[in-house]
Amino acid sequence: MSTGLDAPAGPVTRVRRPVGRAAGLAAALVVVLADPAAAHQVGNGAMPAPPWLLAYLGAFAVGATALVLRSSWPRPRFAHRRPAAEGTAPPAPVGVGNLIGVVLLLLVLAAAVLGPDSGAANIAPVAVLVVWWVGLPLAALLLGDVMRAVNPFVGLVRIAERTGAGSGAAGATAPTWIPAAFLFTFGWFFVAYHRPGSPRAVAVLLVLYSLAAVGAGLRWGSRWLATGEGFGALSAAVSTVAPVRRSPAPAGTAALMVVWLGSVVFDAFASTPFWEDVAADVTGWERTLRSTAGLVWMTAVVAGLYLGALAFGAWWAGRHRGEDDPGRPRDPRVVLGVALVPVALAWFVGHDLTLLLFEGQNFIALLSDPIGRGWDLAGTISQTVDYGLAQAAWVPWVQVTAVLGGHLAAVVISHDAALALRRRRAASALTTSLSVAIAASVAMAALLVLG
Repeated sequence: MSTGLDAPAGPVTRVRRPVGRAAGLAAALVVVLADPAAAHQVGNGAMPAPPWLLAYLGAFAVGATALVLRSSWPRPRFAHRRPAAEGTAPPAPVGVGNLIGVVLLLLVLAAAVLGPDSGAANIAPVAVLVVWWVGLPLAALLLGDVMRAVNPFVGLVRIAERTGAGSGAAGATAPTWIPAAFLFTFGWFFVAYHRPGSPRAVAVLLVLYSLAAVGAGLRWGSRWLATGEGFGALSAAVSTVAPVRRSPAPAGTAALMVVWLGSVVFDAFASTPFWEDVAADVTGWERTLRSTAGLVWMTAVVAGLYLGALAFGAWWAGRHRGEDDPGRPRDPRVVLGVALVPVALAWFVGHDLTLLLFEGQNFIALLSDPIGRGWDLAGTISQTVDYGLAQAAWVPWVQVTAVLGGHLAAVVISHDAALALRRRRAASALTTSLSVAIAASVAMAALLVLG
């Protein structure tokens, strides 16, 4: 029985034309419905179009893209972007960049310990939670795998290896969930802990994270550590969609992206009236406990949506078992994890861009007086935060483009990866199932992040 998934190449132009017209109509609606006065008030939630309209347009664009791809993209084209098997990543270089990373880590830790316990007068919280947590993925998106060049933990482990303190476990294979566990710890501190802006709390986080990363590096080696801790893995995963300096996606990319996306989605959800009511009457560790439960719940929702889409797609693809190629990989969770990278980036850029624009200015000011001693080392101590920067006309367009473009890129990557797993009909089943989940994601992002 024909399922319509093996459409011939002839009608491609008949599909593209209505899709092109629909996309043009969608763009026109955005322009017509944009409020020029409100478009500058990004802090108040103003966007080029109402969030509900962006949600509809995003879901429609995802569906239309999946429809075009299944008839016009018959073979995989991105073989170089599939996740690499563990241990095939290039050796981690240790040089000036890694030593600079070690020095910067020690300086931030010193500021967190020696400076005042106030995020307004101490550079440590903004350096860790804004420049590192927010800035690193954006740098990896634009410049490629930057963490590989400056990873301080690799530098520390390589120094220890040269002194004979550790050489990695011969033949040992690290669990693929370890990078996700590292990143979850950092995400928990950022979105669930009740005092993320405390320099002393940041110092504890840095010490514990560094000890765990270096200990894991001594156990499995500095080469593994390049993508074995959270930020090394995150930088490598994001670089798979960067224009330059791409690294193979690390083992465990799917789990890593689920954790990263879960933290961003929960951070956005935490500003809704529903969650504000949930956490309104609690403070301190009780608030942390509730936020932790919310973070775990949201991460489970993200994981369930992804695994559910894969399971349904695999069941649907099973109807075309006769077309399977024994030479192709069987487990879609490994290869298709790369498709989550642009989805997570879409949420991340849409949600955290304004945070970087605001707090990045504060970081520049604090460079002159990193530990609150009244210094003016760089001549920037008198710089004030320009809140109008995040209200500039280009900011909401960047957010909208990131959210919509990231989800459309996910459809393309998932389709290409599915073709690397299955032949055309079965791959189309996987793509269709994942596209439904991606459409749901772009609609939720439009409402939570762009709303």
